[in-house]
Amino acid sequence: MTSPDPERISWPERDLEPADFIGALRDVVFRTRGKTYWSYLSPAWTTLTGYSVEECLGCSILDVVYPDDRPENSLRKQQLEAGQLNTSRHIKRLLRRDGSFVWIEVDLRVLYGEDGSFQGSVGTIRDISDRVALEEAIRHERELASATVMALSDGVLTLDATDRIEFLNHAAADLLGLQRTTDALDSGIEDVLALETHDIGTLIADARAEAQPRTLGGRCRLRGATSGWSDVELSVIPLSGADGGSVIVLHDVREQRALQAKLSHQARHDALTQTLNRSGMLDELRRAHAAFCRTGTSFCLILVDLDHFKLVNDHHGHAAGDEALRQSALAIQGALRNGDHLARWGGEEFLCLLPHTTLEQGVIIAEGIRAAVQALELAPGGQPMPLTLSAGVSATAADRADTLEQVLQRADFALYEAKQAGRNCVWHERMAGQGVLGRISQVREALRAERLDLAYQPIVSLTTGEPVGQEALARLRLDDGTELKAGRFMPALQQLHRAHWVDEQVIPRVLDACLRGTLQGDCFVNLSADMLRRPTLMQALLQTVMQRLGDPPQTAPLARLVLELDLGGQPHLEPQALHATLQPWLEAGARLAFNASGAGLTALGYWASLPIAFLKVHASLLAQAAASPRAHRILAATIQLARQLDCRTVAEQVDEPELVTFARALGFDCVQGHLSGAPLAASD
Repeated sequence: MTSPDPERISWPERDLEPADFIGALRDVVFRTRGKTYWSYLSPAWTTLTGYSVEECLGCSILDVVYPDDRPENSLRKQQLEAGQLNTSRHIKRLLRRDGSFVWIEVDLRVLYGEDGSFQGSVGTIRDISDRVALEEAIRHERELASATVMALSDGVLTLDATDRIEFLNHAAADLLGLQRTTDALDSGIEDVLALETHDIGTLIADARAEAQPRTLGGRCRLRGATSGWSDVELSVIPLSGADGGSVIVLHDVREQRALQAKLSHQARHDALTQTLNRSGMLDELRRAHAAFCRTGTSFCLILVDLDHFKLVNDHHGHAAGDEALRQSALAIQGALRNGDHLARWGGEEFLCLLPHTTLEQGVIIAEGIRAAVQALELAPGGQPMPLTLSAGVSATAADRADTLEQVLQRADFALYEAKQAGRNCVWHERMAGQGVLGRISQVREALRAERLDLAYQPIVSLTTGEPVGQEALARLRLDDGTELKAGRFMPALQQLHRAHWVDEQVIPRVLDACLRGTLQGDCFVNLSADMLRRPTLMQALLQTVMQRLGDPPQTAPLARLVLELDLGGQPHLEPQALHATLQPWLEAGARLAFNASGAGLTALGYWASLPIAFLKVHASLLAQAAASPRAHRILAATIQLARQLDCRTVAEQVDEPELVTFARALGFDCVQGHLSGAPLAASD
């Protein structure tokens, strides 16, 4: 700070007699003389700057002005001295003794001499640091709020009382299809924003009238555009106050709805074939069935299954199998009509729903599907991969109050019949009683009419060539005299868990033949898994058998009875539960034979808990062992194991002389088949 000017200090202060209240003011009262030297400062100066009044009087004002503000201060001083300004109210910063600065507001008036010359100034200095800090905080908050709003992913528009746009952020511009945020400023909202299902002006008016926000979901776009709809949730928020404006928020839900659509598609469609999945098809089936119940509108179902698809995966690999499924789905879809539905029902099964379709029309379409798949030319890795399918067709009918489950079940039964008929064919529910339901009806009527016959096939010793027993084989006579072997009707019964109907009649008749001496040696009778699942029925049947026997003196009245179990396809039959069901029969002398034909030798674990007396092996396993050294070793080891467990072995359905020789070489005890004797009636 420069030294005080002694001449200026001694200049008379004849007219400066401040009132006593000046000393109590928080604002600084000042006076300057000449070229802006302090000539008077009130006591508040010391509080404001930290300098005493005495050390500042006579000093230049610029000494305490913040350096960055001095150029502007000098310019204003020149304007005052030149008479360009008579008064001035301005803001600047003053330096404090401690090196800090304080924001001040200066309010001054110019003093002139009698000759009109510039004499100095008088005025007040007010500390406005708090106000400046508050204004700076407000400015910062506004900038932050503005930047935040501009950066929001939600579109924001503010409107004045006349619904003209005052502000919009980048997200709003993007949703509306504007190039810049300034393109729509001062435009009426109805000239800019169009809603797909509502009028924006009416929506704003309703929100104001109710003084409540209004929200709706829909789509918006720039008015006048012909495309570019944006999925949004729109909210109108009326503002209270004199201006009566409003805020519009556009919540961008494009990604959300796209994700929802994708998830919905994935939830209803198979990932591999892009057809409907089971859940998606069930929704369509329920709608079709509801329409049928309400209006009688018929629909048809085609259930198809790719034939021998396991061989495709085994021979060509699962990648080729997946491609085969995709191509099959495309072929099936191509054979359907617009409005038909296709679903991957499970594995290699597909289900087609054909609305407004009769059974006859469905059969024609099913044949087209079968031909389309058969025409596929697939050759993964250069190896041909022919595909065929079997199809079952069912349909609703006006004269039947079908449930959805019944229509599905009939399609499933028809598919089963198509496979039984040799595959690569179409089967429908009305094929002259040849379906599963028709077959079961035929069996029921034949059993009631006592048209169940038994034939017995000899089991011959490979050592002596003499018969050692016989197996009872069921035969069914239809009302037209046609005879059906068990393979023609038992699968239908097994599918609906009705095989025990036959067991209940066969077992007592075999025992009667044994007791009458009609049959010689061991008497083998098949026991279905369906019967084994019914321990109460097994117990009741045993009681019936024992009552027929009366009170025989022998301790094992059923010693000649051999119950033949075919459990290869029934892993859910627990050995312990099975043993408990069979134990009363075993105590009565019956023995057990295990049939290993259904699923190879994979279920031989039953040996551990069941006293198996006979092991029966199908001729197909012998043929496999004859062609494969590995299979030969496995089968030979199995025969050796049976011998160690005192279990006799029988090769069944052996109709080729070379297989008889092979069975003898392997060590089989017995053989059964047409070479050893055709099935005969008990009387023969």
